Amino acid sequence: MSTSKVLEEAKSISEKISIFNQTDENPYDKISKKILDKSIKHIVTIARGTSDCAALYASYLIAKALGLTTYSLPPSIITLENSNFDFSNTLVLVISQSGLSEDLIQCEKASRIMGAETLILTNNLNSPMIKNANYFFNINAGKEVSVAATKSFILSLLNIIKLVAIIKNDKEILYNILQLPEHLNKELNNPWDAELIDKNISTGFIISRGLGYALSTEISLKFKELCQEQIEPFSSAEVMHGPRSLIQNSFKLFTLSLNDSSGESVKKETDKLMKITNKVYEIESKSKNKSNLSFNTLNSPELDSIIIMSKFYPWIIKYSTFKNLDPDKPRYLTKVTNTF
Repeated sequence: MSTSKVLEEAKSISEKISIFNQTDENPYDKISKKILDKSIKHIVTIARGTSDCAALYASYLIAKALGLTTYSLPPSIITLENSNFDFSNTLVLVISQSGLSEDLIQCEKASRIMGAETLILTNNLNSPMIKNANYFFNINAGKEVSVAATKSFILSLLNIIKLVAIIKNDKEILYNILQLPEHLNKELNNPWDAELIDKNISTGFIISRGLGYALSTEISLKFKELCQEQIEPFSSAEVMHGPRSLIQNSFKLFTLSLNDSSGESVKKETDKLMKITNKVYEIESKSKNKSNLSFNTLNSPELDSIIIMSKFYPWIIKYSTFKNLDPDKPRYLTKVTNTF
């Protein structure tokens, strides 16, 4: 594992956040002004893969915290269906770690033609979208060479969390962002144990709600990408409508509970599901389960999201190795994917 590039990148997250805190020059105030004076009334997100998980997180957080209508637009609505929209008073947020996906480049251009202002959030300072978009946010994760994105996802969340905190003038979150590196370093000294998880079961759910659900989509993606396991993301509310019929002891069930109203709802459903299966793994700050995946909270669901993912990535990489897979070489995958 010492030679794993993706593990090295995952373990560098606290350092990258520290660098971000020192060097960040993204134009949050320009976006903030547009939203506060109601020049921007709607947010549309466009992304693929891990970046789409970050886009889902952004959509939920912006709607919840700022009261703006948000929508995650499938790129194919533009690239394949050639649909047209009235994007006046709309900010289209394009998230792309590589900044090179052809379908996203086409979507950014089309969005401007349809009247939107565009914001590109990318880790690539040479992305062709930067020179054309109205605004550019640097993910600022440093070069990421691994196929499996880790630090770029977390720094994408941090950009979004900081933007919302600036718009809301949430000084507590802005202060705690500066404390994050120290907190994460302490968390790395208490890693989750990959060998607690049953590696002989390759199907299951990861359930959550709210911001936690957006995280669960990325967790699910990494199980597929790195571990060849079909751990599907579900809202805990939706699971109770039908999919729970699949749950049994030959089925893994992960639950993710943030310390907010959505998390409290997940905990209630978890108690019910524990009566169905003994293969439950809880991601929460105070787990009752022996196979817990716990974290020390900063009493903010936004910042706790970063803590959880910072602990999750090294864990899932070690679990991949525990299964005799190579996390540096996910089967069939490449860094930039063409989805036209």
